[in-house]
Amino acid sequence: MKRSMLLFFILLLSACASFDKTNILPGQEVTGLGYSFSVPTQKSWFAVEYGTGHRIKLSQLNDQDSYSILVSLNRGPSRGMFQSAEAHLKALQRHKRSVSRFNHKEWLDTRYGDLCVRYTSSGEDWRGRNNAGPAMVASVGLVCAHPKITNVLIDIEISRRYELDAPSSDLAAYADELFSSVEYESIK
Repeated sequence: MKRSMLLFFILLLSACASFDKTNILPGQEVTGLGYSFSVPTQKSWFAVEYGTGHRIKLSQLNDQDSYSILVSLNRGPSRGMFQSAEAHLKALQRHKRSVSRFNHKEWLDTRYGDLCVRYTSSGEDWRGRNNAGPAMVASVGLVCAHPKITNVLIDIEISRRYELDAPSSDLAAYADELFSSVEYESIK
C-alpha cells in the first residue's frame, strides 16, 4: 500500500512538472538551452522540435495560414564575437540565405541587445501545394549575441505561411511580443 501511494505521488508530481508539447498556450513560457521565451498570438502552439539540443521549433496551424517559431543557438564567429553591431550586420549580409525572396531587409535593432540584427523577408512557397498557385511566406527574425554565453548567437524567427486570400495579420507585432519576452540564462 505504501509503495503504491509513493508511486502514485511520484507520478502525480511528475505530471505537474511536465511540459505539454502538444498544447502550448499563448503567453506560456517555453524554456530552451540558455534562454526562454513566451509564445505570442491568441491560439495554442505545438512543438515540432523540443528538447533535442540547440533548437526549438513551434507551429500553429489555422484554416488559411500557419505560423512557426524557430529559435536556435549557434556558435559565433571563429575569431570571436563581433566588436560592433555594424560588423555583425555586415557579416549577416554577406551570408544571405539562398531562398527565393521577393523582399529581404536587414537592419540593426538595439532594443533587444547591443549586437542585434533584425530581418524581414517575404516570398512564394510552392512546397506541398494542394491549391492552385503558391502560398506566401512572411518572416521576421532577430539574431543577437547571447549576453551570458561567450561567442554564441541566438536566432529567433517567427514566420507566417498563408493563402493569397487569407486575412492580413500583423506579423511584426507578434515578432515584437516574441522578441521582448526572451530571457537569457547562462549554461552551467
